[in-house]
Amino acid sequence: MTSVLRFADLEYFLSGNFELDLEKDQPILVDPLWKGTVFENHLRKFPLPVLDSKKSFCLVTSGSTGLPKMVWKEWSEIEAEISFWTTDENVQSLYTIAKTEGMFVSVPLCHLYGLLWGYLIPKRLKIPTKQNIPKDKANLWITSAPQLQKAFESGNPLPQNAVVSGMKFPVPLARTFRDRGGISVLEIYGSTETGAIGYRDALRQNRFQILPDLELKFIAIEGTEETELQMKSPFLSPKSFLLEEEGWILQELPQNEYYATNDIGNWSERGWYLLGRKDRIIKHKGKRVSLDRVESEILGLSLPGEFVCVPISDNFGDTMGMLSSTNLSPKEIESRLLREMPESHVPKQILTNKPIPRLPNGKPDHLRIRELFSS
Repeated sequence: MTSVLRFADLEYFLSGNFELDLEKDQPILVDPLWKGTVFENHLRKFPLPVLDSKKSFCLVTSGSTGLPKMVWKEWSEIEAEISFWTTDENVQSLYTIAKTEGMFVSVPLCHLYGLLWGYLIPKRLKIPTKQNIPKDKANLWITSAPQLQKAFESGNPLPQNAVVSGMKFPVPLARTFRDRGGISVLEIYGSTETGAIGYRDALRQNRFQILPDLELKFIAIEGTEETELQMKSPFLSPKSFLLEEEGWILQELPQNEYYATNDIGNWSERGWYLLGRKDRIIKHKGKRVSLDRVESEILGLSLPGEFVCVPISDNFGDTMGMLSSTNLSPKEIESRLLREMPESHVPKQILTNKPIPRLPNGKPDHLRIRELFSS
């Protein structure tokens, strides 16, 4: 069996090629949007790593550096998560609602969330899928917070039920949907490496309910009341390949060790309150603030343009800067944010009317954005 690079578009899955690859080869699934970019050059620079287990495959992700990482997924991990969700009463009822008219899917199937929720789970439950954005009111839509925001702003009908993942659901948008009524949003918390960790009703709960069969450990963060979440899980993928100067290097979590999620928050009997990623939390105006959460809250305000927050320094120490492609002035942005958000979530410096520097994978280049503030 050999490893094969697959730019896994919709047709790749719908034609059955994914299942064929699993039987005779070991596919490495890449987002088709990365074809022809510097990202593809990274993938082809060295021989592909070889997987030594049947029906295993890799999902390619990338971090803040823009360099690729291949997460090695064993089929047993995938099967364990499919089995959990397809026997969960809430999920069964969610998909049963869509059994007659089908469900809509508008997220890439080459990423774990889309692969599970938009392809493998409905396939197991024999639910017909429509791989597009619904134009009329739908029973179930597998989507994302930004897509729901866009549908709402465009005046398009919202679904009766939506499943989202990938970013913490914006508080202002949750408030709007809750007041409006007629929609429920299930948010899945996890990552490519961990699989699902928890879930919540995004419109009514601010804490994630952690899935059963996960072992948790909380590491105290010195000087704060927060902790870092570490875990063991039947869905966890302990092996991955990182690209280094000499090629693809296997990294493997020792069997009895906990996996460090790098997520910071606090735990109580009511669940896990996620503050944000460890490397995206700063102290701002006396409060510890997640830059990802600030971006999420701004998304929910329906302001024009894209907004990216970064840590910067001034004469008084670390603070928050925000770069935006909006045509609004910094004063207009600041005024709106002060009305809608806690003062600690309002950036100290705001640059507008600027293109967003990006990494080869399309993500914002935080390092170059920080340099804009220093210049």
